[in-house]
Amino acid sequence: MTTFYIIAGLITLVLASYAAVLLFKLNKQKKAIHQSALAQAEKHDSQMKSVIESITSIAKAMQQEQCPTIEGCIRLKVLIDQLRLDDVIRDEFAVFYTIYDKTAHIPTHQGWKDLKTKEKMTHTKLMMELEAEYQSEINEAVDKAIIHFENKAL
Repeated sequence: MTTFYIIAGLITLVLASYAAVLLFKLNKQKKAIHQSALAQAEKHDSQMKSVIESITSIAKAMQQEQCPTIEGCIRLKVLIDQLRLDDVIRDEFAVFYTIYDKTAHIPTHQGWKDLKTKEKMTHTKLMMELEAEYQSEINEAVDKAIIHFENKAL
């Protein structure tokens, strides 16, 4: 009978040791997941801060007429989309979306360079008309962007 108790005690000790090892591994894994989540959140925050800084830089450049209006609207729309703002806030910048939609068919980069002069003039005329038509709304949205996003960057 004593042998039975010794064997049962050894089995219990082995199982308890195995459970302790598994618990240690689990805690280690939880800690690694937590660290990974923190690193991911920090990376995301850094990216969002960079997007916000870009928005304010472009908006200020537009205010100072250092950035073409249509190009600035397009860039701001793309950056604002990256922030995934709610509709109420995004509606304040609706003019950027309007300009983006109305110029989406215009080629960019190499596509623009490949256009014939007459085609470039047609697109340039459209951009000038859009700029004239929406200038006050654009200026208002640019001012709102600076105020809204400068406060977020702090």
